Amino acid sequence: MRIYYDYSSDSWYHRHKRKHGFFLGGSGLSLPFKPHTGSHLTVHVSPIQAHILTVGIVTGKHSKETNHPSGNLELFRELSSKLTQQGFFPFVFSLDDFSEGGFFGFVYSPQKEGWEKVKVPMPDVVYNRIPSRTIESSTDFYSFKRILKKHSIPIFNPRFIHKYELYQIFKENDFLASLLPETILLESSIQLYTFLKKQGSVYLKPVMGNKGSGIEVLTLEKDNKVTAATTKRMNYYSGFNEFWFMESGKFLRNKYIAQQAIVPKKVDGHRFDYRILVHFENNEYTITGKAVRMSQSQEVTTHVPRGGRLFPYEQVQTEQMDELLEKTAQCCGSILSERLGFFGEFSMDLGEDETGRLFLYEVNSKPMKFDEANIETNRLQKLANIFIQLKYPGMGKT
Repeated sequence: MRIYYDYSSDSWYHRHKRKHGFFLGGSGLSLPFKPHTGSHLTVHVSPIQAHILTVGIVTGKHSKETNHPSGNLELFRELSSKLTQQGFFPFVFSLDDFSEGGFFGFVYSPQKEGWEKVKVPMPDVVYNRIPSRTIESSTDFYSFKRILKKHSIPIFNPRFIHKYELYQIFKENDFLASLLPETILLESSIQLYTFLKKQGSVYLKPVMGNKGSGIEVLTLEKDNKVTAATTKRMNYYSGFNEFWFMESGKFLRNKYIAQQAIVPKKVDGHRFDYRILVHFENNEYTITGKAVRMSQSQEVTTHVPRGGRLFPYEQVQTEQMDELLEKTAQCCGSILSERLGFFGEFSMDLGEDETGRLFLYEVNSKPMKFDEANIETNRLQKLANIFIQLKYPGMGKT
């Protein structure tokens, strides 16, 4: 069936032959039956027992001057199209928009090939795509989550993951502990120097960073000189003291971890990492897509925005690795949801050392769009399945 938005009155209505009994969103907004009046927007939906499942995608603050939301618009557009095809009512909004009554959000209109700002009800399910850790640590976000809890509206994923917090949680599990590079929270020069002497080479990563930003590899050479490799250049220091004198400001201003740097397995002289996308489905965590990223212009990181490139997973695939990745995905998902709140989706960054031993580097609670089209297609379907299972536990796939 179709529902319509009347711009003149900022209200939704329907024209279905069954004139009464349709409800929209978590607040159970009753949709009236009425004839078309003036300009209207059309959305195709499929009610479940007269209820139209509404998915709210929460993102960052948008400019009042623009007529579209902020954030990953390509992902939002594709997800909105997928959800609409399956009869859901999706919209995008920011914390500034939100209120317990009706509020304004953005609906994607294929007919107009753009975002339409319309009045929307409380969502049934919230998909957290807030791009900023600062916003997630604000009082507005905590107030938002309290209101969702009050109305029994599920949210996933609950928040970004602090890199050292993740290490501490996973370290308690014997299986995951065996996959973790040794890691410390950087707190002093003495602590870092002691760790560097032990490891020889370490990664320095901002605990709040993503997509490879701010990463460098610190190496203690045989003559006690120090090199620091970033994705753009190599810096040389006469010793650790000079390095700390020159670079300590950023480590004191922002929290960093120091992580054991393994000697990576390489293909054609380049290191490669696994990027694994995971979703919750049928009460377990399963892998939606396996991808590989390979370094090219530098060996610090394999992230594509930092110069890495796509590489076929099939060229490094083994049955043993498939099984190990599945076990890792299930274990990570179960522990994250048990300790931090429900995680319906996450991605894992992993790599092998020269001996073939697997290491888990990071888990990302808000995966970016994968470049592999088949992975993204599967991802959208898995998200749609999660939304309906959160609202109607026990129901099968959409």
